[in-house]
Amino acid sequence: MRFVNRIVAALLVAVLGTALPGAACGVAVEGLYEGTGAGEATDAGRAAAASDALRQVAVRLTGRRAAATDPALAALYADAGRLARTFRAAPGGQLVVSFDADALDASLLQAGQRLWSRERPLTLVVLVSARPGAARSLSGSAEPELRRAVVAAAQLRGLPLAWPTGLPAGVEQARIDDALAGRLAPLADLARQYGADAVLLGRVVPGAATAWTWSGPAGEGGATGAGDEGVQALADRFGAQFATAGARAGQIDAVVRGVRDLAGYAQVSSLLAALAGVRTVTLEEVSGDALRFRLAFDGDTDALRRAVRDTGRLLPDDSSPSGGALQLVLRP
Repeated sequence: MRFVNRIVAALLVAVLGTALPGAACGVAVEGLYEGTGAGEATDAGRAAAASDALRQVAVRLTGRRAAATDPALAALYADAGRLARTFRAAPGGQLVVSFDADALDASLLQAGQRLWSRERPLTLVVLVSARPGAARSLSGSAEPELRRAVVAAAQLRGLPLAWPTGLPAGVEQARIDDALAGRLAPLADLARQYGADAVLLGRVVPGAATAWTWSGPAGEGGATGAGDEGVQALADRFGAQFATAGARAGQIDAVVRGVRDLAGYAQVSSLLAALAGVRTVTLEEVSGDALRFRLAFDGDTDALRRAVRDTGRLLPDDSSPSGGALQLVLRP
C-alpha cells in the first residue's frame, strides 16, 4: 500500500512526538536558479537583467537578504551574463533569466558564501486580524494585500508555504483564539497536521505594525513589520541555520526494509539524519515494512553506502532490486 509522503511523515511524527534530529524534513523547491530583471532583448538589456536577476537568486541560494548588496559579490553581479543560460520575455518589460546551477554554486562558494539546499522547511502561515469587524480567519482572508505580500516574498526567497484550510468550525475558532493570543504551541501542533515543519504567525493589530512570530526547526523567534517582514526574517533564520559551506547536495533515494513499527521508523530516521554529509531526510513512501527516503547528501551513492555501514544498525541489502535506490535493511 502506498501513501503520500508528507501525510505519512506528519502522522508518524505526531504519534512519536518528536521531529527528525539534525535535519529538517523539508520539501524540494523548484526555480531556485531563476530570477527576473528589467531589460530589453539586446546585449546591454540582457546584461542588466542578468545582474538584477542574479541578485535575487543569490539571496534565495544563500538565505541572506544582505547578499543582494554584499560587496564581496559585486564582481559576480557585474559579470552575471557569464552565468546565464536562458532569457525569456515577461510582462512589464522584464526578462526571466535562468542560471547555470553548478557554475553559480561554485562561484558563490569561491566568494565565501554558504548555500541553502533545495530541500527546505515547509511553513504553515497563520495570518489573523484583530481589526474591528475583520473576518475571523486563520488564512488571511481579512488581509488580502498582506497575504499577497507574504506569498510574493516566499516565492522570492524560495520558502515553501502552506495555509490552514478545511478545518472544522470549532477547531478553527479555537486556533483563531490561540493565534490572537500569540500562543505558538497549539499552532505548531496544527502545522504538523498539514505536514509542515514550522509555523509562522502574523497578527494584524490596529495602529501597530504586524507582529510576526515563528516556531520550527530553527527555533522560535519574531519580528515586527508590515508586508513581508515575517517571511523575510524567517527565511534569514532558516538560511543561517541550514546553509552550508559545502557544495550543493545531491538527491539520493534509500529504501530501508525491516521497519515494522513506529519505534523502527524513529530509529531509522535518526540514523539517516545523523550521517555525516546528510542535510535533509524526507520520507517518500511506505510499503509494508519498507520505507523509501530521499536524502540530500554531499556525496555519491557509494559514499552514502560506506557511511551507512558505520552505523552498525543499517546494512546494504544487495539481494533486493534497486530500482535506482540504495537498498538497506534495519538489523533487528
